[in-house]
Amino acid sequence: MTATDSAPDDPAREALERAARALFGAHGYAGTHIRAIAHASGLSISTFYSRYGSKDQAWRETMGTEPPGRDEPGEPLIERSRRTRDALVGAARVCIERDGYHAARISDIAEEAGAAIGSFYTYFPSKQAVFTAVAHDAIADLARIKPRLVLPPPRSRSRSQLRQHATREIRYAIEQFVDRYAERGALLMLRLDEAIGSHPELMTLRLAVHEQFADTIAQSVQRWQDAAIADPILDPLHTGDALAAMVGHATRVWLVFGRPHDRELAIDTLTRLWANGIGISARH
Repeated sequence: MTATDSAPDDPAREALERAARALFGAHGYAGTHIRAIAHASGLSISTFYSRYGSKDQAWRETMGTEPPGRDEPGEPLIERSRRTRDALVGAARVCIERDGYHAARISDIAEEAGAAIGSFYTYFPSKQAVFTAVAHDAIADLARIKPRLVLPPPRSRSRSQLRQHATREIRYAIEQFVDRYAERGALLMLRLDEAIGSHPELMTLRLAVHEQFADTIAQSVQRWQDAAIADPILDPLHTGDALAAMVGHATRVWLVFGRPHDRELAIDTLTRLWANGIGISARH
């Protein structure tokens, strides 16, 4: 059915049609959101979905063409499915980071993805399920950027120079964490912590993020102990957990909670605490 075939005694449909045509004409497909169409028509989002089902269908019936990027009849079904799922996961991250886990709604996620609510349930049975997918993708992304303490070792093998080199490695790792990980993952991890309160099964995802960094630190502590420049009494695994928690929470306080800080001083402080905590001091 096209817009001209709409029933004449359906004022809601007519209001939605006028609003959709005006907004699509002014802002295009990507720049128009379902919430805006509903608001402009004076109706609820649920009314929009009851009449059109999706933004794609609203475009088809008001503009008379396929939505931009959707007129690909030769595209394999599996590719379209992958693209829809990826769009829903991306939209879920946007909505959950912006609104919080509990406040984000499935209708908002579907709208952000340009999909129908029915399409959401084709891929995910619940908000928790899509958030789990978001977290898994984020963990895989963070694994590619996690600090690796792999600066080239010094040619000289004096203990003093090994300590200096280890301290530079520590600072490099903290810089990577502060400048890359915290920027791309800290807010999502905060939302994950919020969700754990009502979904404790998500704890394994949160622990996986911590373990990426803690295990790297533990390996480095063991290496420095073998080189006789770190406290030999320390247990590497417990030390890795403690230092990862210190750096992770400090960056959250600064970059997510908004605690005032100076970047260079913050990195210098964390470096000194880490190096001194495991018995490394470039001054000795």
